[in-house]
Amino acid sequence: MTPLVHTHRFRLVMSEVDVAQIHFTALFRWMDRGLTEWLAEAGYPFTRLLAEGPGIPIVDARARFHGRLMLDDMICLTTWAAAVGNSSFRSRHRFTRDGQLMAEGELVHVCVDRETRNTLPAPEWLRAIAAPDAWHPPADADA
Repeated sequence: MTPLVHTHRFRLVMSEVDVAQIHFTALFRWMDRGLTEWLAEAGYPFTRLLAEGPGIPIVDARARFHGRLMLDDMICLTTWAAAVGNSSFRSRHRFTRDGQLMAEGELVHVCVDRETRNTLPAPEWLRAIAAPDAWHPPADADA
């Protein structure tokens, strides 16, 4: 199966900036939004995960800036899953402006039973739509 890549565009708004540029925490909110949209596109919105499992808590979060993001910039966020292990996977996120890489980030998730918090194997549906361990989306989706 072909890896699933989700892309959406948005404008930076006043609540996301300080006097100089975006506030660094905005990237983490946007990565959460990208993951949420990616899961929904995959047919597993968070409401379904809450009902059926697994839980996918974040155990590591990273972000890297390559340029300044400013008020009214139009940003393209590309999100995909990669590097599925026994019980973990990574959601990868690229932020571009006019095709230029401005930032990138990664969230590491562990699949767990929501009641016991014991790790679970990564589900087959996730393995089927995840990309190999690569920092670039599997398709040229971030135009």
